[in-house]
Amino acid sequence: MTRDEVRAIVINSIREETENPQLALTDETVALDVPGWDSLGHVRIVMSIGMYLDADIDIKSTYKARDVGELVDIAVAAVGA
Repeated sequence: MTRDEVRAIVINSIREETENPQLALTDETVALDVPGWDSLGHVRIVMSIGMYLDADIDIKSTYKARDVGELVDIAVAAVGA
């Protein structure tokens, strides 16, 4: 799976879990910029990403992600892409 494919899954998960299907996201987008991306939303987003990727993502490692791009990097590492 390519980074772009993983990125699409991450973005889709964020849009689904924040209930905003038209949300414009870039690698530089931070959680504070996204309505609904609070601590509970973060857990749901990471669980969704793991489900779509069929991968175990350590939730603790995602707390250090500064933006969407770093969350994508963590997801890429989880699937070995």
